[in-house]
Amino acid sequence: MTDDAALRERIAPCGLDCGRCLDNPDSPIGRLSRELARELGGFGQRAAFFARLDPVFDAYADFERVLERLGKGGCSGCRTGHCLLGDCRVKDCTRERGVSYCFECPEFGGCDPGLPPGLAERWRDNNRRMAEMGLAAYAAWQAGRPRY
Repeated sequence: MTDDAALRERIAPCGLDCGRCLDNPDSPIGRLSRELARELGGFGQRAAFFARLDPVFDAYADFERVLERLGKGGCSGCRTGHCLLGDCRVKDCTRERGVSYCFECPEFGGCDPGLPPGLAERWRDNNRRMAEMGLAAYAAWQAGRPRY
């Protein structure tokens, strides 16, 4: 896989970093969640004992459920045909228009991506930044920032 292809697989058309998304089973979040679950092993059986020492462990079953979900993931990136955000129109729109990223489309400035307001603003900012920086520099910039 070329560097450009790897970056296109990792960076979604909207500019989000699918490679680090909590729903991507191959992301650091997914891998580290599985590693933590393995390390904790059967701790759930001992959580009641530890809850007597520190009440925070009363919620261990909830934590374990979240940890399991993070370890499974459910999406490997919207370019694979699945998007966690069901109303997002970006992946279909870029495919129909034959572009890899929204900023490459001449209609980018007037688009409605079908995202909630905060995420729509982030989508617009991400694409402007990609256009200014170039994809490789943008991906490096994203990698140095917290994902959420």
